[in-house]
Amino acid sequence: MKKGRKKRSFWQNCFFSLSLCGEACVMPETKNNRKIYSLQEISSGISRAIQRAFPDYYWIKAEIAKLNFYPKSGHCYPDLVEKQNGLVKAQIRANIWAGNYRTIQQKFKAVTGEPLKDGLKVLFLARVNYHEHYGLALNILDVEPSFTLGEMAREKQQTIERLKQEGLFEENKKRQLPLLPKRVAVISVETSKGYSDFKNVLENNAWHYRFRLTLFPALLQGDGAVASITSQLKSIAEIRQAFDVVAIIRGGGGDVGLNAYDNYHLAKAVALCPLPVIAGIGHSTNLTVVQMVAFANKITPTEAGHFLIQQFHNFSVRLENAKSRIRQLATDKVDSEKQHFLRLSNLFAIHTRNLFSHHKMHWIYLVKRLEQAGGGLLEKEKEKLKNKASHLKYH
Repeated sequence: MKKGRKKRSFWQNCFFSLSLCGEACVMPETKNNRKIYSLQEISSGISRAIQRAFPDYYWIKAEIAKLNFYPKSGHCYPDLVEKQNGLVKAQIRANIWAGNYRTIQQKFKAVTGEPLKDGLKVLFLARVNYHEHYGLALNILDVEPSFTLGEMAREKQQTIERLKQEGLFEENKKRQLPLLPKRVAVISVETSKGYSDFKNVLENNAWHYRFRLTLFPALLQGDGAVASITSQLKSIAEIRQAFDVVAIIRGGGGDVGLNAYDNYHLAKAVALCPLPVIAGIGHSTNLTVVQMVAFANKITPTEAGHFLIQQFHNFSVRLENAKSRIRQLATDKVDSEKQHFLRLSNLFAIHTRNLFSHHKMHWIYLVKRLEQAGGGLLEKEKEKLKNKASHLKYH
């Protein structure tokens, strides 16, 4: 560009290209002093103008409104938007050809633990293209997963702060876990390995504790997970009297798909659940918000099962302690009463001996008195008999 010459705007480039097209390619039709261009001429001009205005590859950040992946062809045609305060400020169509898509998806999933999907904010390398048949689009060649990871972490922190501000972060931990939580509402997938492990731990425990499991099927990962799990939590809340505890069981998927458990609406639903919620949603390097707000987080379905069994153990220990205490109290009472009985027996024996001795002395005294009195009386009677005999002798 020559010094002092002003840089053309995008639309000036468009008309400049049209002018070049008219001069070098096809002359516009002139009718009634009007230059009339064909649609192809306009499209070609726009294409050349865009190539002149955006000749390079650019790093662009946007939100994937809809991924539009076609498995049959392997191509992907994302609808991209930029939002401000929930309102769409810009939108454009993009494309990722099959070869690039496979590479990008593999790298993205390895770094973020999530596949490319609707609602993610991404930073991507793209070229601006305009095609006469298909219109304007961004041709995406690469995606930087670390940007999305940072966005996910930022949104996760916003969810945590919002729940704390609303006083909900510790809400589910305030729920009262029954002494014997045997009626379990399980949110899971019937065919998942996690649910199978959970059932096996509870139904085949060595102590023969009995649990009643009721399955509420739900999507555990992917775009529909938040709505599906939230809906089942609502269903359980409506019949809360039928259950003691809720278990969200997911396993076998590693860290992939855990981003849904950082969603504000799902975390809020867990926090407000009227029953204690046990999270057993699989291995995770960092805790999700759902795991943070749940009554108990046991990472794996197996640990969640052992947690419930432990509650029965705790109650069993209390029963054993009560039995031991009752047994000890009974033994102590018997010993105490036995000692009391022995003391009473001894007192009774001593008292009996004393009483017997006392009466024995009294009897001896009475016998002596009787003997004395009887001897005197006998002498008197003998004397009377002698007197009567003497009197009869002389008469």
